[in-house]
Amino acid sequence: MATFGIFAKSFAQDTKPTPFPQVVEQNFSQWDINGDGVLSKDEIVAALSIRKIQGKSAAALVAIAKVVRSDKYNLPPLTKDYLVNSPLRKTKSSDEEDDSADDTSKPEKLNTPPTFQPLYLAHLKRLQSTSRELFPQNLPSMEAIHQGLGDCTFISTVGAMVYRDPAAVKAMFSQNDNGFITVHLGDGENIKIFVTDADIALFTSAETNGLWLTALEKAYRKSLAKTLRSDDTSTKTLHLDGSDRPNIYEKFSGPTIEILAGHETRQVKLDGIRPGSPKYTNLRQELIAAQSEHRLIKASVAGGHKMVPKIAGEHAYAVLGYDQKQDLVRVWNPWGNTFTPDGPDSIKNGYTTKGGEFDIPLKDFVIVYSEVNFETQISSRN
Repeated sequence: MATFGIFAKSFAQDTKPTPFPQVVEQNFSQWDINGDGVLSKDEIVAALSIRKIQGKSAAALVAIAKVVRSDKYNLPPLTKDYLVNSPLRKTKSSDEEDDSADDTSKPEKLNTPPTFQPLYLAHLKRLQSTSRELFPQNLPSMEAIHQGLGDCTFISTVGAMVYRDPAAVKAMFSQNDNGFITVHLGDGENIKIFVTDADIALFTSAETNGLWLTALEKAYRKSLAKTLRSDDTSTKTLHLDGSDRPNIYEKFSGPTIEILAGHETRQVKLDGIRPGSPKYTNLRQELIAAQSEHRLIKASVAGGHKMVPKIAGEHAYAVLGYDQKQDLVRVWNPWGNTFTPDGPDSIKNGYTTKGGEFDIPLKDFVIVYSEVNFETQISSRN
């Protein structure tokens, strides 16, 4: 398999990386698309699509993008002077976290200035450690899949697809000599993309596992964004390529199984289902049938849920299997976390988890989870 070296720099590890303020000095004019001396949110996300923004410039830009995207700070206009003079370290009174841009749990905005330097260094390290091959391990693996940019709906679907048939996932990609990739989505759409350094810094956590997941997420976002662009006029003055509008970097999700796997889904609400009820029996039968037919299954927990340790609310999970004899559901959390409960596995203590995978009794599953989505055999193609 050809590598991504033809369009992405190979980074040597820096013993002393260029500080964030110096990178801003060197690259601000490249990010400031309209040249007005202030970075707007639209300009920042638009610049993420620019191929020539690479290396340190891409890492610094992503650090800025994540802070702005988090909407946690009372930010002044993002001028070059403001960014250059931002603190290099957190103040003792600050309660910000180094890479907390995706955490939206805090209702109040922070008045302390954000520290871009740690974010910049983290993303620079990510660029330096990431393989530029699509599939350096030959086939995609679950180890390469971790939730990144608030994309649990997407990641849980991909995890289920890789678990089911990694070779079929690999077959979704065609790589061109000019560095572009064509992703063949299950709904019949073929999306041509180019993975920028900013994409790698923003999305990927694959390191040596390749760029296939980053490429797939960008293709999915481009496909989904088409339904949102008809009313999008905010970036018209930036003179960008319309096929790469910056709204692909926004936080949104959609019908992932329909787009990626090409089949419609059926939703089952779990509220009120209890052992011994007809609905409980029907759910067991549906789990058995979906597993035997190798159909994808996803589950989600409603927002505000704090019932079980390490099982988050407003979050999507993949269901990897169902053990009829033990009445256990095998679930995968896109966080890829490992957890050992204090006491026996239970709703109170949580469930033993490794690499995001854990077993939960179906009687607990229907209490903890709010809904299940089953892939059907009905095509989603128009």
